[in-house]
Amino acid sequence: MHTRLLAAATLLAAVASASATPPDPARAGRGRHAYDRYCISCHGVDGDGRGPSADWIDPQPRDFTSGTFKFRSTPSGTLPTDADLYRTITNGLHRTFMPRWEPITELERRDLVQVVKAFSPKFTSEPQGTPITIPPRPAFTPELVQKGKGVWDKVQCAACHGDTGKGNGPSASTLRDDWGRPIEPRDFTRGSLKVGDTPEDLYRTFMTGLNGTPMPSFAESINEEDAWALVAYVKSLRRD
Repeated sequence: MHTRLLAAATLLAAVASASATPPDPARAGRGRHAYDRYCISCHGVDGDGRGPSADWIDPQPRDFTSGTFKFRSTPSGTLPTDADLYRTITNGLHRTFMPRWEPITELERRDLVQVVKAFSPKFTSEPQGTPITIPPRPAFTPELVQKGKGVWDKVQCAACHGDTGKGNGPSASTLRDDWGRPIEPRDFTRGSLKVGDTPEDLYRTFMTGLNGTPMPSFAESINEEDAWALVAYVKSLRRD
């Protein structure tokens, strides 16, 4: 299997377009050892999210072959950067079965990024996105929170997340991801976001969206000031 992965990665690199960033064949082959040890039980031999543990996990493991990644710093519909993939591997996803892999070496984590890229042909034909710029965070004043409530109403967050942010909006029970699986809107009143709970994490999510889910990017509908106001309002909903 290691030889086949290395050969596939080499072929993908050879046919890559000039603007694409295909996986590094040598590092993908080397990283397969760490993948087989730490990742294969959930994400599967072929990276399709069908490992032997997958049926017992909710939410289900990511299918890397699709090239669709929720958690990125890049615009909606684009591929994540290597740094995005590295961040997810290192930090894990809160409130899921994806653990922090910080205990393994940095080299192993960086090689795993190349393995993940080797599973999807998109990395050979499409450029990785350019990370959005996150402007400096303003002071979260009562006035900014109130403005954020107006932004919340403008982009109709309550339809999915509910009037009080508990994830119980009128559309919540109808939501599906790109694979047709039910997906629950985030309850903003408790717990941490999957990728972190800093204001910058929220801002990034609002302005990039979550590929493969009904959560859109608001980059075309609100400006930076409105986005920070929305962050301030959502943070004010926390009750735990």
